[in-house]
Amino acid sequence: MRINHTFSSNKHGVGGNIWLHPDWVGMEVLNKNWSPLIKDCAKYYTGKQARLWSFEVKREINRSNVRESFFQALSNSSWAHYGYLVAPILDETKADTKNELEMLCTRHGIGFILLNVDFPEDSKKLIPARERSEIDWNMANRLAEKNKNFENYLNKVDIFCQKPTKEVLESIWYNINKLKEIPTKTKKKK
Repeated sequence: MRINHTFSSNKHGVGGNIWLHPDWVGMEVLNKNWSPLIKDCAKYYTGKQARLWSFEVKREINRSNVRESFFQALSNSSWAHYGYLVAPILDETKADTKNELEMLCTRHGIGFILLNVDFPEDSKKLIPARERSEIDWNMANRLAEKNKNFENYLNKVDIFCQKPTKEVLESIWYNINKLKEIPTKTKKKK
């Protein structure tokens, strides 16, 4: 789900919300194949039924922006179970770009996904994120207070966690098959 920064409140003035929220968020359902009994037990005994993901998307990661891009992803995504920096281009002409990215990701638990813009399902998780065991609910609360898109995302997560069924999931989240039907942009020939 896209989190549009233009919907954020700006009570703190220009730049007051810089690096506050991610570009995209998602929810990974863990209980798809669980019986109703197990779903109820997990719900009442604080079992995790979903993992929350956060993504900071950049056009390119290169030597001049690798640290800034990484720390923005860390700032925006540390509330979630998984946080990722995502870009369609990783400049590997200078080995130190990838080395710097690997060092930062390993140290702070943020992952890196090389995005295939034409076929997103073929994107590559070059550096896996380290799972955080708990959601930082204080940070999630701040994000929801500042941005209506994020509040809407948490409402969907809440609805699903209260009644974790396939029907509820399909009614509140986009069906991936519908997303695949959206035509991709093609470059105009000159």
